[in-house]
Amino acid sequence: MQIKKFTLGPVLTNLYVMSENGHGFIVDAADKSDYVTDYIKENKIEIDFILQTHTHYDHVLGLEYYKNLYNVDVYASSESKQIANDLNYNLGFNYPSLFVPIDKYLEDGEVFSDFNIKAIKTPGHSLDSISYLIGNSLFSGDTLFNLSIGRTDLPGGNYATIMESLNKYRQLNPNTDVYSGHGENTNLYYELENNPFLN
Repeated sequence: MQIKKFTLGPVLTNLYVMSENGHGFIVDAADKSDYVTDYIKENKIEIDFILQTHTHYDHVLGLEYYKNLYNVDVYASSESKQIANDLNYNLGFNYPSLFVPIDKYLEDGEVFSDFNIKAIKTPGHSLDSISYLIGNSLFSGDTLFNLSIGRTDLPGGNYATIMESLNKYRQLNPNTDVYSGHGENTNLYYELENNPFLN
């Protein structure tokens, strides 16, 4: 399984393309980029769907573009239904034409697709934060970063809630690789040992 990271947009948000055997998906459509579409084309990847870890503007600026380009469904937390297109929650005040199209809403613990993806609701940074576990790869969005966690002072954020969400990570295989919404990739074992919010 291949995971390719692209760092895009006004606040350097990570977009991931995960692929295997000619099929793949996008995690967090941070922004439009020829680098992304060229990579997908050059590697002959058929994009099957898009996953959103949450719907803050910096994670969805390219969502409508990629959804239409590849004609695929968008998955997000069931909590996104009420807030994805609310400027008070997606914070897209500088993007008045921003539209967040979501097709399928996920519940905690739901397993879906041929990639055997497990949805893990991890609110705290936002009301609709959700992580995705595929084998030993975890897409944590803005819940967990290398030696840090997501901020909780934005609308829908809550420190006690994000700490409860981090407890879910403690139940995972410590050898899990973590792909965050910003910054460098990390490893769950490393975070459990060194992250002050987890150890």
